[in-house]
Amino acid sequence: MADYYTKLLELRRAEGSAHGLSKVPVDFYPQTRAYLAELKSTFETELRENPSGRKGELARQTHQRAVQTARDIVEARMMKILTAALQASLGGSRDLPNALPEERTLHESMLGYLRQHRSEVAPYLEPTGPAPVAQKRPIATPPRNLPSEAAPSRSASPTPGAGTDVRIVRVLKDTPKVTLGSETIELRRDDVLSLPADVARLLLDGHVVEPVELHEKFSPALR
Repeated sequence: MADYYTKLLELRRAEGSAHGLSKVPVDFYPQTRAYLAELKSTFETELRENPSGRKGELARQTHQRAVQTARDIVEARMMKILTAALQASLGGSRDLPNALPEERTLHESMLGYLRQHRSEVAPYLEPTGPAPVAQKRPIATPPRNLPSEAAPSRSASPTPGAGTDVRIVRVLKDTPKVTLGSETIELRRDDVLSLPADVARLLLDGHVVEPVELHEKFSPALR
């Protein structure tokens, strides 16, 4: 795996130039984890045995650059998957060319969350009958600030962690264009969004957004 760093550079270049997901090896994720673990073990061993040696320092620098390159690839692919899931939730195609198995799982999960959120907060946008979802999820209790007569009755409270909470987040990076009905929009850095907790958590894990505290959300600058 000595030349895997060069491969990572090529994959990052291809990902950055492709509109959709670029083609990557089917074992990209486990292979990258193994490579980075090997690099870390190498430079730690070298620095421990010969702290002033050049080899250990070079290995440490290579590890840092490889981690950043891998992060760029993963975050770029995650952004494309999230955009594809949003478009699919609005009636677009669910096809996701070049997606790896782990990424298809993320896409289907996101699609389910987005469709459920849409049907719960804006049922008037859905056709007659229940909206299809990718996964069966508990029926959520309507937000407390909605009139009780406007929301359907619920027989039980939502299960904690079921994704019914809302998080306020700020976009850290510009996103690809997204088709919303007859319009096309492009989210920009510093946009403030209200998202389901499960969706927000995935974006936070991918360093795509950052949380916004309530006092910050209602500050004069954002009114």
